[in-house]
Amino acid sequence: MTPDELATLIARAADGTLTPDDAAHLAVACSEDAAALDALVAHVSTERLLHATVRDPLGRAAAQEVALRLEQERIAAATAPEFVPAVVERARRLRWWPRLALAAALAAFAGIAALVFKTEPVQPAEDRFASDGRTSERVATPAPVAVLKRAVGVVWSRRDEAPGVGAMLGAGWLRFERGTVQVEFINGAQLFVVGPAELRLDSESTAFLQSGKASAYVPEPARGFTLRAPGMDVVDLGTAFGLDVSAERKPEVHVFDGEVSITAAAATPHKVEAAKAVRLDGSKLRDIPVMPANFPDGETLSHFADTEGRERLKAWRASMLPLAADPMALLCYTFDGEREWSRTVTNRIAAATPETNAATVGAGWTGGRWPGKRALEFRSLGDRLRFEVPGKHSALTLMAWVRVDSLPNDYNSLLLPSHYGPGSLHWTLERGGELRLTMRITADPGNGKHLWDGPVSGPAVSNMDFGRWLFLATTYDAATGTVTHYRDGKQIGTAQFRHKLPAVLGEIEFGNWGADGSAADNAWTLEQPSNQRTRNFVGRLDEFAVLARVLPADEISRHYEAGMP
Repeated sequence: MTPDELATLIARAADGTLTPDDAAHLAVACSEDAAALDALVAHVSTERLLHATVRDPLGRAAAQEVALRLEQERIAAATAPEFVPAVVERARRLRWWPRLALAAALAAFAGIAALVFKTEPVQPAEDRFASDGRTSERVATPAPVAVLKRAVGVVWSRRDEAPGVGAMLGAGWLRFERGTVQVEFINGAQLFVVGPAELRLDSESTAFLQSGKASAYVPEPARGFTLRAPGMDVVDLGTAFGLDVSAERKPEVHVFDGEVSITAAAATPHKVEAAKAVRLDGSKLRDIPVMPANFPDGETLSHFADTEGRERLKAWRASMLPLAADPMALLCYTFDGEREWSRTVTNRIAAATPETNAATVGAGWTGGRWPGKRALEFRSLGDRLRFEVPGKHSALTLMAWVRVDSLPNDYNSLLLPSHYGPGSLHWTLERGGELRLTMRITADPGNGKHLWDGPVSGPAVSNMDFGRWLFLATTYDAATGTVTHYRDGKQIGTAQFRHKLPAVLGEIEFGNWGADGSAADNAWTLEQPSNQRTRNFVGRLDEFAVLARVLPADEISRHYEAGMP
């Protein structure tokens, strides 16, 4: 695309005359050429700034048009001062503006520009009407090559790099000092690895064992799986085999079933059959006795995992006693001890009354973090957990153990109210994986303007986290307006609401949106675009608590430590 053609398409976008074919060509140009994207961002920034000062409908339409057609390219309004002349020039060309409006626009811009260019781009006020803010881009992370199925007694070499059980794994290293992990590769092969170990995942069908002891179980569909070690490659030919790489002795391969092909240095591949073993000696393979009992297996690991799980469950139950006794605790749903047929979830705090119990709708009972622990599963558009928290609260902590299985919607509900007033909260996961809190600051159904404070967001979930348990927490202090988000006991984001209103929960739902548009206070929800009206959560909820105080970071970290699966 020539510079003139690009300029023409950008101009059409600005004037609201972009056709679907034009938009497709512009999207391709911007995805292939960073300079084209920069030019578009600059122009869209200009339009947004104009719209913020003089309510230019064409500018807003252009920004929305282009953003929708470039969904994979996040267009943030740029903030460089060189855009100021472009704004002024654009204003001069719109001759149908009244002179007074133009003068007011330019005067207002002088005061607004300094704020805009120092902080964040001004968003059109209408973007906050009947909506709680813009959404992020969809989750985009590397493709997984394997899944961490189990980790029993594991001490990771670097705790900040420790993957969670159930997490999808990309290419890279797993390093741990002790314990046993079970890794399931995308192609179907399984590895059981005993530490201390260093295992590098290279692809969905290859791995490299730098050190440690591993057993590989390879079903027919995964035939050809390759496990490498220093000095040798072991290629499955429909097998179960063990590989021992330790500092005490040279690498060994023990074949339990089937056959493997081993290549050492530049030597010709050597086949080893079941019930045989070899040791690498220089560039040669020497026969040794096969010792299957020296290697980990699934049955033994499963037994140890169940034992460890029962111990973890016992310790967690003990850790919940102080929370249940906290005088500032409002709700504590543990999903522990509920009956299979029950559709009620008991509030476990010491001062709980039956009115604070929750009702399940659609959501079904399923397995939780440990054997014997229950959770609620949310799958369909109707699944939800309904309850009520009366009153206004000057401080709040929300905590939940969740397993996110997908993020199908622009907003994916954690907590959403059925009715609205000043202080009503939305606690959601965005489609980009950000944990998000917004607060409504006005309730005037007569003028259609439902303004929101926030959003305050923090990166919480990627598609590599789908299927694993996560601990999410958010605190709000009305005295300062401060919102702080946590994932797995660590802070991931903080900012302040401007209006510092007390928080209101009222009739509220976990996992869905109870506002049906039938009441005056929530009629605005019917105006939502279809991709924002649907906000159901897809995954599991294992524990949920609400406290009327701000838990400090160390206390949130302790809750995470006590509840780690």
